[in-house]
Amino acid sequence: MAKADKQSSYNFIDLFAGAGGLSEGFIQAGFRPVAHVEMNEYAAKTLETRSAYYYLKNSGNLALYGKYLSGDISRDELMKMIPASVTKTVINETLSDETLPAVFKTIDGIMKLRGIRKIDVIVGGPPCQAYSLVGRAQSSHMETPMEDDPRNYLYKLYARFLKKYQPRMFVFENVTGIESAQGGAIWKNLQKYLKRVGYEIECREQNAHTFGVLQNRRRMIIVGWLKNSGLAYPDFIEKEANAVVNDLFI
Repeated sequence: MAKADKQSSYNFIDLFAGAGGLSEGFIQAGFRPVAHVEMNEYAAKTLETRSAYYYLKNSGNLALYGKYLSGDISRDELMKMIPASVTKTVINETLSDETLPAVFKTIDGIMKLRGIRKIDVIVGGPPCQAYSLVGRAQSSHMETPMEDDPRNYLYKLYARFLKKYQPRMFVFENVTGIESAQGGAIWKNLQKYLKRVGYEIECREQNAHTFGVLQNRRRMIIVGWLKNSGLAYPDFIEKEANAVVNDLFI
């Protein structure tokens, strides 16, 4: 997947968006967000604030954002000056079988309002606690053991987004422990689900340190593309970090 031109019309949906790390990278690469779906209220507010920032930047009014940063205006005052069409892209909702129809309806409404006929990319990754090695080590002390954690199966909801919107490509990110969760059964079933909805996939382990981050943060990155589309897993440009690197084990 080549880097998008700053003026490109490529768009994306971010699932399990958190505070927007993946979204930030795609936006900086020139992609336009259609929706960010996140269950945590505070993370969703961060997404709204970043959406406000980019709206003001694109409209040549960053001075207003500067007033917010300096404390001259409150966040509430800032957000009142941002169109609902911008803030509506942040969907603060827990993804489940019950909530999915309403989330789809909201995204469909955004697409119709903006004249978007096709989603180009879906990005995201379910909460990693259910797959992490650290989480499993602590499982015996938890009220709900990791093997019984319903978050183990959120990849099925991700696959339902792929089935509905059929993006040209997707990026699924998670911890390296996902490969061995439940003896490898989760990893096997996840790949089966992603292929079943029409995609060729490839997974590679990536380390954030390889790209200039001052941290050894290893992640499994699955990239998928529509079958027979001629697309493939991209070759990323490495960037050296000239500083002491910390290890992060999660």
